[in-house]
Amino acid sequence: MRDFDLDSLLMRDDDVVARARYTSAEFAALEFERLWARVWQVACREEEISEVGDFCEYLIGDQSILVVRSAPDVVRAYHNTCLHRGTRLAEGDGHFDDECIRCRYHAWRYDLGGKLIDVVDPEEFAPMPEEVCLGQVRVDRWGGFVWVCLDPAALPLLEYLEPLPALLAPYHLDRMRIRAYLSTILPANWKVVVDAFNEGYHVQGTHPQILPWTDDVSLDYEPLGIHSHYGRLTNARRTLRPSPRLGLADGEYDEGEILAKFVEGLGGLFYDDERALIDEIRSTPSSDETLLSRYQKGRRQLLATRGVAVDGFADDQLTSADDVFFFPNMVGPIYPGTGIVFRVRPNGLDPDSSIKDTWFLEWPRQDTVPKRARRRFYPDWTERDWGLITNQDYSNMEHVQIGMKSRGPGLRLNRRQESNILHMHRMIDRYLTGP
Repeated sequence: MRDFDLDSLLMRDDDVVARARYTSAEFAALEFERLWARVWQVACREEEISEVGDFCEYLIGDQSILVVRSAPDVVRAYHNTCLHRGTRLAEGDGHFDDECIRCRYHAWRYDLGGKLIDVVDPEEFAPMPEEVCLGQVRVDRWGGFVWVCLDPAALPLLEYLEPLPALLAPYHLDRMRIRAYLSTILPANWKVVVDAFNEGYHVQGTHPQILPWTDDVSLDYEPLGIHSHYGRLTNARRTLRPSPRLGLADGEYDEGEILAKFVEGLGGLFYDDERALIDEIRSTPSSDETLLSRYQKGRRQLLATRGVAVDGFADDQLTSADDVFFFPNMVGPIYPGTGIVFRVRPNGLDPDSSIKDTWFLEWPRQDTVPKRARRRFYPDWTERDWGLITNQDYSNMEHVQIGMKSRGPGLRLNRRQESNILHMHRMIDRYLTGP
């Protein structure tokens, strides 16, 4: 192993980011030891383990964690290894029959509470202690997500998440369900991927086609404890306008066209019948209310009809997302009634690739039983058409990772529009250098 100088890779006062934070195997190893081993991270959604006996495996680095619903309202997590010869007990997701966990190798069995209940030829072992159990991992639930933490001394989950639970309370994330679940492997460090969805500065360079219908400049960035957030400034929420970068004056753009393109371009965050709502509003002009105000009121009624809880939102919040970054590896825009959440983690121990999981969340209809969404996995992201915007983001990432390996100087970030990225790096350093 090469000499590893952590001090040279820590964040500097001038906001320069060392490239090796994205490429160094030694830095990645330190993240596994001092970051991933100590933070709360999402293992799955609750609806993925809805029945007693359902399980889901969560992988982070070389650690496998087994999450199991052991009773109707009890979820447990274990180190996913048999106490006999170390075999992984389960992989992926599924269901344990007979309410027991059976090792495939020598058929040792554990109950769903983790207790060893059956050993083949027990008389041939030294006396087995009566209470032999699988190694437990801390587990908790919030927002419909199941969270795990490998550090017994870490803060309780709600303290770790502060102040996000209060900010996101009106969305009732626990009542949403997965509409689609997509996973892929991207050829870039996990931080490269998180960075791409934690700022709006790249829109003008990567997605210039959306500038006519999105104001990429009027975004407010703020740290929230170890987490962060960005979204529309209050005044920007109340207008429909293109990017100021285009230099268009009032009257040089069509607000109705902006609204239609906005909903079309972010189709995963809106319901199909919203296009009909826009068409109706555009075809019946009003001199008393703005087009945006009429749409917001119409959307409130539409969402309420679907059973979405909208009382906690002002009208202008109904068309503006909260883009929240859950430190260290989950980010995404959340709207009333819908959301797209990205979970990003290292692909094994490789600093040059990552696993990205995308959950499309929506409020279930009151008159239907939600179907369980199955994960669709694409080992190569190019196997699927992800839509123009996401394709552009994914295409960038390999070029970013290759460029990071250059021996050029450090990275200089925008202090406002990339402040969330800077904040993330500082929080990483807190874990890498702290007790």
